[in-house]
Amino acid sequence: MAGKIYSLIIFLSLFWIYSLFCGFKNYTKTVSPAEFFIYGRHLPSWVYVVTATGTIFSCWLFFVHPSLILLNGFPFSTTSLCVISVSLIGILFLKKQWMLSKKFGYVTPAEMVAAYFKSDILRILIVVVGIGFAIPFIAMQLSLGGVILSILSDDYIGSGSASLLLGSIILVYLSLSGIRSIIYVDTLNFLLTIFGIIALGFVTYDLVGGWNLLNESLARISNIKQNLFNIKESYNAYLAVPGTIKIVEIVDNSFSYGGIWTSSMILSFAFAITGIVMSPSFSMLAFSNREPGSFGTQQVWFSSFLIGFLLIFFTIAVGIGSIFLGSNDTINQSGNNISNILPNNILPNNIEGLVPHLINVIGDYSPLFFGLLLICGIASLQSASIIYISSSALITRDILKRFFIQNMNNNEQIFTYRIVLMIIFILSLILSIQASNSIISLGSFALGIACQMFVPLIAICYLPFLTKNGVALGIVVGIITVFFTEHIGQLMFADIIKWEKWPLTLHSAFWGVLFNFTSATIISFITQEIKETNHKAKFHSFFNDHRNFSISRRSLKPSAWIVTIAWVFFALGPGTIIGNEMFGSPNNVESWSFGMPSIWVWQIIFWLLGVVLVWFLAIKMEMSTSPEKTIVSQTEDIGSRL
Repeated sequence: MAGKIYSLIIFLSLFWIYSLFCGFKNYTKTVSPAEFFIYGRHLPSWVYVVTATGTIFSCWLFFVHPSLILLNGFPFSTTSLCVISVSLIGILFLKKQWMLSKKFGYVTPAEMVAAYFKSDILRILIVVVGIGFAIPFIAMQLSLGGVILSILSDDYIGSGSASLLLGSIILVYLSLSGIRSIIYVDTLNFLLTIFGIIALGFVTYDLVGGWNLLNESLARISNIKQNLFNIKESYNAYLAVPGTIKIVEIVDNSFSYGGIWTSSMILSFAFAITGIVMSPSFSMLAFSNREPGSFGTQQVWFSSFLIGFLLIFFTIAVGIGSIFLGSNDTINQSGNNISNILPNNILPNNIEGLVPHLINVIGDYSPLFFGLLLICGIASLQSASIIYISSSALITRDILKRFFIQNMNNNEQIFTYRIVLMIIFILSLILSIQASNSIISLGSFALGIACQMFVPLIAICYLPFLTKNGVALGIVVGIITVFFTEHIGQLMFADIIKWEKWPLTLHSAFWGVLFNFTSATIISFITQEIKETNHKAKFHSFFNDHRNFSISRRSLKPSAWIVTIAWVFFALGPGTIIGNEMFGSPNNVESWSFGMPSIWVWQIIFWLLGVVLVWFLAIKMEMSTSPEKTIVSQTEDIGSRL
């Protein structure tokens, strides 16, 4: 016991001293807002690749994904292919956003959208989306930090105190030197996160008795006839996708609704994860990139290949394997568990404690390894620091500077940013404490809000017929729809609405974007103006001037559409049902062609095909490569004032 606590204190102290040192070391190097927020658009390519990958996946990869796999089984693990959908959305939007930022000197995406549509209303709405994503997402991270430190310290550190401590460290080093801190801190965070996931995967394989015993045990689960927690599905749904679209039927309302992971739920949830890439926070990270060629590197090799490999072979093992380690009382009572080293109260309402409890098991045998894994978990929570920076920059530049203190100079911008950063942290901390019983729901809500950026981004990059009035109304309608189809809507409007969250097993992000895009399209047809159309045409002419017009690229365009739609249909859409029994029946281990459940094999195949697809679009189709024609910047910062 004492050895474990000493290890926790020593490792945590060393890691946080390093984080603070990075902030103090770079304190005097920041001069202008463009340097402070987006590194003067000269962020090294390798730093962008590491930081972008960590921002998208780290916290989700380390804590949330294995927990939801434990709760829902292999149907949810199909969402591991979000590594491909995230890359596809990045291919659509990141390069073109970078080009506009480079040309016109935009520091925030709100400036970009406002300039494109000539609309301050849209500027404000982009800030609303950015804050609506950032605060609940940061609150989720702080809550998870509280959970891990509380469990691993055997409750010597309270979860609220732990959240405050974690957030305060992040607040200090980001306040000191902005994005320069991220270069040093997030690089180490990324490496630690990757190591932690691999280590936990091997630990889980060892605890369940190895690969063969894990798969033999899985075959017995599908024969259990009890309900899968609080929904009317048997444990057969743990190894097979239970249909396409379903009406939600809750068995026990005392349990939180975890979802019925039909193919429509899988597809819409994979889309929801892409909200991180579409969020204003990630756009600012893209603006900071030195050159767009690293977009393709990150999308193909890091997001699709590396993170896909970790999810498919390690995170799934942690989630699936833990069901045999005592965390599921139904499995324990049926005699199908392998051991009882995990608490039996993890499922269904304490799943966020899965990874901390696994690390705690290691603490009883190896305090040093325990301390290292603790730091890996904390590192994963610190890897999305860009969200703090960008959300504070949005309020500083697009609200305070634009409407209240228009003559704010560079030093005043940075000073104001630090005050706003503290306010955002305090609000996130309060929310994390208030919503401690629905931590993962915070992340789900944040993703749904972030996805509402889909419509303004697709308007700027591809669909000039969408007008400022249509896009503005669409965002408002989309945000309201997310509220009514998420957990928060159930809490606030339970007496009014007659559906559960995620109606028809479709995530709130899908419902929000559906109503958002529909509203935007209808209003845009009504509000077309020649003056606005001519103004937007200048931006699209700029894209055309820097487009690669090679014959081979144009000839492959129809093939790109066909292959992409086919992959989405079979990997994430209704075609996933084929994977249930393509390589063997879920409840008959002797029929398994590769010694593992058919649905797992299906995921591996489409992960590899997805990597090829991303390479084809990003590199072969040149959608994430540097433009052949050099972009001449008009200004480095559209709102600069010394």
